[in-house]
Amino acid sequence: MPDRVGKFIFAVTVLVVVVTVLWHVQPGGVFGDRAAYHRENEDTLPYLAEVDLAKPGQSYSYNLELMARVISAEAKGEPYLGQVAVGAVILNRLDHPHFPKTIPGVIFEPDAFTAVSTGHVWFPAVDSSYRAAQDALAGWDPSGGAIYYYNPAKATNWWVATRSYIIQIGRHVFLR
Repeated sequence: MPDRVGKFIFAVTVLVVVVTVLWHVQPGGVFGDRAAYHRENEDTLPYLAEVDLAKPGQSYSYNLELMARVISAEAKGEPYLGQVAVGAVILNRLDHPHFPKTIPGVIFEPDAFTAVSTGHVWFPAVDSSYRAAQDALAGWDPSGGAIYYYNPAKATNWWVATRSYIIQIGRHVFLR
C-alpha cells in the first residue's frame, strides 16, 4: 500500500511540473515577454514574420492548423462538404454568446469535441482537412449556421433531442 501511495505522489508531482512548465512556455520564448525579446534582438529578427510574434489563438496559421486537426479527426471519412461544415461549426460558435471567443478556446472547451477528449486531435491532419479549414475560415458555411453536430450512429447523449435540426451531411447531423 505505501508503495502505491509513493507512486501516486510521484506521478502527481511530475504532472504538476509538466503543467507548470507548459503553462509558462510561450511561442517565441520561454518565461519571457515577446515584445521585450523583440526589442532586445531587433538587429537579428528582421526576417521573422509578424505571425511568429502573435499571441496564441491570434495567428492564422495556428488557427488553421488546429481547425484542420479537428476536422481531420472529427470528419474522417466524411464528404468534403461535411468537413467544411465541421470547420464552420467551430467558427459559428465564436459568434454565439455561450462559447469562447477564440478558435483554440472553442476547440479546447471541455467535452466540446470528441477528438480533443480522446487525443486524436494531435494526429497529423489530412490534406483535405486543411482545404476545408481554409474554406470555412473564408466564410463558407454548408452547415446553415449550426453550432452542434453529431453522428447518430455513435452519439448517445440525450441533449441532441433538445436541439433544432438544420441539415444532414454525410453521417453528421447539424443542429442549432
